[in-house]
Amino acid sequence: MSDGLRARLNAELLALQQARESFPLWTSRGLPDGTIHSAGISMLTMLGQALGCEAYCEMPAPRKGRYAHAGDDVRSDSAWFDRKTGGPVLLAEFERYSGQTHESELLAKVKNLLLAHHRWGEMSECLVLAYWTKSLRDLPDHDVLAHTFRRGFQTRAVESVDGTSRGALLIYQFILKEADPGFWRLDSVKERGVR
Repeated sequence: MSDGLRARLNAELLALQQARESFPLWTSRGLPDGTIHSAGISMLTMLGQALGCEAYCEMPAPRKGRYAHAGDDVRSDSAWFDRKTGGPVLLAEFERYSGQTHESELLAKVKNLLLAHHRWGEMSECLVLAYWTKSLRDLPDHDVLAHTFRRGFQTRAVESVDGTSRGALLIYQFILKEADPGFWRLDSVKERGVR
């Protein structure tokens, strides 16, 4: 599965072809604000299936390994698995970003990715942090997000979780534009870094 997964994911996300075919409500007419998270994780999961993986929404990470009991339960918004080996190849989180007030939510998603990655035995080659914005806004500090992923963090219970050098942290911005009052359509996806 590793051959070109990152390149194929990037091509699909940036072109939005699969999204336009499978989610025309979101890409043309727009969806209400309260449904965007569901649409995003549905799209990421569908994309995993379209790229030949077995993919699931809201997949809990197993409580095993060194970090089995560190932190809370961890559920990846989307998790993709190799159909032959059954091992995870991609874990993804999807979150709103509307300025500095949402930086902490993105940081929490990076921590979820790292902890899930550890619990799955650091087997995933791609770890995706996707965030959505209404139109273009100030971007989050991607370096801080990547630093946490690579260096680790402490849980609320002051448990240390090491960073990792295994797997690529891929950051994407989903840009939404208002279609009708209160309805937001997916306009484009921008790659904001591979860390």
